[in-house]
Order: sequence, then structure tokens, then C-alpha cells
Amino acid sequence: MEKRRLGESDLFPIGLGCRTLGSRAENRKGSVKMVRRAVELGVNFIDTANIYRRGISEEIVGEAIQPMRDQVILATKGGIVISEEGRPTQDLRPESIRQAVKESLKRLQTDYIDLYQIHYPDPATPFEETIGALREFVETGAIRYVGLSNFSPEELEKWAELMEVPSVQAPYNLLQRKTYRGLLPICERRKISMIVYTPLLMGLLTGKVTRNTTFDKGDERSIVPRRIVETCIEITERLRPVAERYNRTVAQLVLSYTMNQPGVGCVLVGASSIAQVVENVEAAQWTIPEEDRSAVEKIVEDVGESLDEQFFVQAVRRVFTSYAGRRIAVLQMGMKFPVPSEVKTGDRIKISWNGEYLGIAE
Repeated sequence: MEKRRLGESDLFPIGLGCRTLGSRAENRKGSVKMVRRAVELGVNFIDTANIYRRGISEEIVGEAIQPMRDQVILATKGGIVISEEGRPTQDLRPESIRQAVKESLKRLQTDYIDLYQIHYPDPATPFEETIGALREFVETGAIRYVGLSNFSPEELEKWAELMEVPSVQAPYNLLQRKTYRGLLPICERRKISMIVYTPLLMGLLTGKVTRNTTFDKGDERSIVPRRIVETCIEITERLRPVAERYNRTVAQLVLSYTMNQPGVGCVLVGASSIAQVVENVEAAQWTIPEEDRSAVEKIVEDVGESLDEQFFVQAVRRVFTSYAGRRIAVLQMGMKFPVPSEVKTGDRIKISWNGEYLGIAE
């Protein structure tokens, strides 16, 4: 099987995303088995983050890979902390990132992290300060590579001028491609590998969601606009005959399509069972023919709907001016967001699913 490159390492085209590991305490033993089985099947990129389940995901990954550490490209992310109000927010100050790296090393039960990724940029902290702290760990060997996640094209360019970047994580699926398209020219020019996540859009593009499916309030899919859910159902219904022609599932068809996009080094896929891991790995062992890649494009084009065109509304809890006169809003969700000067505390602002400011909501 063709491997992709990440620095000096070879990447299996499918990686295991571990955001949901540890969602239930009784699943911990099963999660360890699932991670180990993924590695046995050839998956060598394991991706987690310090914020996933408040560190439990890292603990599970650390336990799982102990017998096979040398077979794994271990990736985690840092830079998100829980604020005094109990909400996640960015904090890339040197003292915060130093603490985050040390805590991740402990939870992962390892003395080095292959790829340490900045989870989100922090508009209140200059890149130079964060990079200075990260270089300390690179120089000692505690971090092999520093990658990025959820950076805009402009932010990626600015960071890459200051520090070499082997990879950047971004969302990519059949209805969410704007960020990928914006990053691709930079990644190709600078030889940066793109690691894409949500390829199956939280399971909406697997073909397992029907028109009768409803989501509980605690299900993250409940915040997806219903017309997008309906669009996903229509797309998967039309993809099913294409997948069945090759004795593949709709999910495998979508994953194969995604893996074969320009610049994609690895596709991150979560799993809740060993059976799903096997299904995902089998997708990596099959290459969708060119004519059917075109057929997928035509189906999506005909449907004519995109998550890139949707937005959500967030209340502004407070606004402050940061370094270089940057105007920063702290949103109701807790995250910091750069805004223009007209935004005030108490406003409700529109944010695209790609993280772009779209104006004050009426």
C-alpha cells in the first residue's frame, strides 16, 4: 500500500481519530483493544488531544500503545484549556504550553511525542512566544515535529515563516471543502502534508442515517442544520449504487474519494468498534476509479448544498484589545475570536462553519 510522508516518517492513509475515546467509563478496556487492533491492521497514525474527554483520551491512547510504541506515529494537540468559567478556550502563552506538553507526555506514558499540534491559534498570543516554548521541547527530543490544526491560510503562512510545519489539520468532507481549498496551494508550495478530519461528517455521510433518524440534544449532530442532514441522506442514497458495484460500503467509497484528493496525507476517522476500524482500513486498501471520483463530484454538484455556506450564532461575552491592537471577542462557548472594531460585548455574531466572521446577527 502506498504510504504518504510526514517529515521522515511514512503515513498510513487512514489515521485513528481518538476524540470520542473514553466517552463511557465502561468502554475504556474496549477502547484500548480497539486502538491496538487498529495498529495491528496497519494504522500507524494515532491522533488525540489534551482536551479530548479532559485528558482521558490521551490516557487510553497511552495505555494502548505501550506494547507497540515504536509502531506508532503518536500525535496529540494542545493549546486549549478550561477557563475559570468552565469553558474551553485557547491559551498559547509559553507557560501554558509548557505545562500542556508535560501533562500530555505523562498521560501518554511516553518520553516523546512524534507530532505535537497547536489545536487552535490563540489570537491573544503572538506566534513567536508560543514557538519559543515549543522549540525547547524540540531541542530536547520530547517533540519530534510541531504541526498545526484549524489554522486559516493566512495564519499558516505566518507560522511557516517562523517555524517549519510538516502538517496542518483541517476539516474536509463532501459538503465542507472551502478551508481545504484555501490551504492547498500553501501546502503544495511548502510541502506541508494535510491531515483532514470529519471526512464522514459525524457519520452523516456513512449511509446509516435515514430520513426517520432524529438526534438527541446531547448528540453533536443535533446542531447541524436539518437541510444539511437531508442533503447528506440524498447524497448517500445516490452514492449507494456506486459503492455496491464494488462491494463496498458508502463510508468506504467516501473515504477512498477523500484519501485521493491532492495534498491529503492522512484521513482521520473515529471509530466506536473494532468492526468500524476494519471497515475504515479496508477503504484504504481500495482506490476509487477516476470515473467514479467524477461521479461523486457530479452527485455533490447536483445536490447544490454546502455546509461552507451555513453559519451559527454566538453571543459575545466580552471584548478586549490584545497585542498589536487586535480586537478579540470571548464568545459564549468560551473560545476567543478576532473581530472588527464595531463588535461590542453583548452582540450576537455570525460565524461560518469554517471559522470566518460574517457580521453581527440581527
